[in-house]
Amino acid sequence: MGLRTANVLFVIAIGGTVAAVSFAGWNRASAVTEPPAPLVPDPAAVTYRHPIVHTRVHPLEDLKATIAVLEQRTLHRIVSPMELSDLADLYLKRAQLAGDPQDYQRSETAANRSLELLRHPSSAPLTLARIASARHEFRAAIDLARDHLTRTKSAGALGVLASSHLALGELDRAAEAAGWAVGLRPDGGAYLMRALVEQARGNDRAAAADFARAARVDEGGDPEEAARLRSLWARFLLRRGEHAGADRLLAEATRIAPSYPLALAQQGELALVTGEPKRAAKLFEQAFITARQPRYLIDKARALDAAGDRAGARSTRSLVEKLVRSELANHGLGHRLELVEILVDRGDPAALEEALPLARAEVAARPSADTRFQLARVLATTGNRTEALATLRAIPAHDARVYALAFTCSGLGLR
Repeated sequence: MGLRTANVLFVIAIGGTVAAVSFAGWNRASAVTEPPAPLVPDPAAVTYRHPIVHTRVHPLEDLKATIAVLEQRTLHRIVSPMELSDLADLYLKRAQLAGDPQDYQRSETAANRSLELLRHPSSAPLTLARIASARHEFRAAIDLARDHLTRTKSAGALGVLASSHLALGELDRAAEAAGWAVGLRPDGGAYLMRALVEQARGNDRAAAADFARAARVDEGGDPEEAARLRSLWARFLLRRGEHAGADRLLAEATRIAPSYPLALAQQGELALVTGEPKRAAKLFEQAFITARQPRYLIDKARALDAAGDRAGARSTRSLVEKLVRSELANHGLGHRLELVEILVDRGDPAALEEALPLARAEVAARPSADTRFQLARVLATTGNRTEALATLRAIPAHDARVYALAFTCSGLGLR
């Protein structure tokens, strides 16, 4: 199925045959390495084959208990650099799970203390690279990962390189690093990273194959990571219109880890695109309660809008805007791109006036698919449809959101 055919089918689903024929002429200038493909996941890969032990103790509580033990040990006059490095890694995991910005600072402090005692061998530089990536300091993350690689072969450092280059829109470099990581250690994490890179490059067959490989080589022992893999795989399918496959993956993800926030959020996306906005809003709220990530409130506001609850959407959007601005001001962990999205969703003239330069700056700093998509949204909303279409053409990934916005910008969408 060629790209133009994919566009036709998508437009038929939302706009009717006549409009679809006209839109088929829209041809992206970017080089797409392969056309969209059937992406139905193999049930054997979807199913988690390891035992699942559900306890009443939330994974976060277990993590807190482990951190408390290590914190006590590091209060001693003689401190192990290895334990400090482990503590830094645990703080980072808790930050990613619970969304507490202070844990990133705690992780950075512990990692630097570890390095003061022992420069090498140490995993602390890799932790610092991951912190830099979380702060969207991708160049710093790349430098730290490269420096770490001069001392030791590390699939983790290669993963940081791949993810950072991916975030910056440097897809060839991301693919190179991801390929090296698979060659060094062909485990689930390496295959997942390569899948995300191939997804961004528009190589859907390669991405689907790597998602499946990641699931097949999973050795068990980390149910949250298994749920994350299936949630990201489901997101990939959702953005390509493969709803049944996404549903199967998300059912398995929540079977493995019932409260995993990314799985809940993707179930919300599935509910939203299949006409259940009220259910979607509840799922996004559950994801936010679990992880405290502003992203999920942005999604909840979209769902409330779709459900016709304009007041609820405005209230939620106001709350998340305050959260993101506070994080940007106080911790440097708020994402400017999320602020752009919130401002476009608000849609008032003052918000759009602020959003446009922010979006342009984000694309200049890291011309990824996500930054380009949000810039295109601003441009389309402010009436600059020609530039919006040009911006969308630079996105290699096959994504229904891109096609929908391009359809609107082409003048065929309902206004």
